[in-house]
Amino acid sequence: MVRRVAVALLVTATLVLAGFGAYSIAFPSPPNVEKAEVPDFRPADAPPPPADEFAELAKTDPVAMLAACLANYRQGTKGFTAVLAKQERVMGKLATPELVRLTVWGDVPAPDKATQIRVRMIWDKGAKTDGNPLFLGEKEIRGTMYVEGKHDNQMVVYRPEATLKEWYFDPKVTMARKASRYCITDAGLYRSMLRTYTAWDKRKAAGELKTTYLGKRHVPEAGGRECYVVKRTCLQPEVDSFALDEQPPTDPAVVARDGFTEVTLFIDCERRLQVGTVIRRADGDLVGEYFFRDVVLTTGEFPPDTFTATALRN
Repeated sequence: MVRRVAVALLVTATLVLAGFGAYSIAFPSPPNVEKAEVPDFRPADAPPPPADEFAELAKTDPVAMLAACLANYRQGTKGFTAVLAKQERVMGKLATPELVRLTVWGDVPAPDKATQIRVRMIWDKGAKTDGNPLFLGEKEIRGTMYVEGKHDNQMVVYRPEATLKEWYFDPKVTMARKASRYCITDAGLYRSMLRTYTAWDKRKAAGELKTTYLGKRHVPEAGGRECYVVKRTCLQPEVDSFALDEQPPTDPAVVARDGFTEVTLFIDCERRLQVGTVIRRADGDLVGEYFFRDVVLTTGEFPPDTFTATALRN
């Protein structure tokens, strides 16, 4: 009897240790990343510019245009739903096109810089596998969710074909970085505009911002919305940070692999939203493209079960 108990304890301990070892393989710690203060944007007290002035900003001062977009979004918008069509080069490899149903709430910081970000992403096309047959079973991830302040600020992935269908982990682990160029905590319209505004404003202050206004056009990828189109040409290859509270990587090998020299923005003329972004290398190769369509803004709360594991499964 004692021997059986000892064997059972030994087997249990072995499985536990194996589990921890597999976890470290599946979710290794990210590389050392230099932290940055989370950027914020404080709109001026002046009301948003009228349509003709906004159009002129698109032509002459895209940084001021982006500031007007951010200020406009902050005027009561609390969240949105949209379909996100994206394709991006991650770790040097161009992934397949993705089609994602996106729901975001609470992405605008409060006066004390606090946020209550909630993100739900459901893949209709281009879903990735978890990439680790040892521990996670190499199953397809059909949904992800992040609710700030819950589950110890862990994100959850939903794998309908797996025995363990939901799994929680830090949104900045290496596995997450290998799946996307940008962190789920910064998903959405406001954070996309804030990222662009921060980068372009910095280049403008340094006298390094070079942009070209390409006019207005109806953009099929953004659901046919009429957009102002502005292209920025970088003086040298640049790489965005994975998250807004991190510094961009400076490793020459990473810059050579992931760097871009051209960014084209598509700004919805009516709604004043950045609904499209295309980034390319100097040779024209695609680095990433992101288009939001079927955007529905909300000034109120979503139903209580919107950001729950049940909603993710359904």
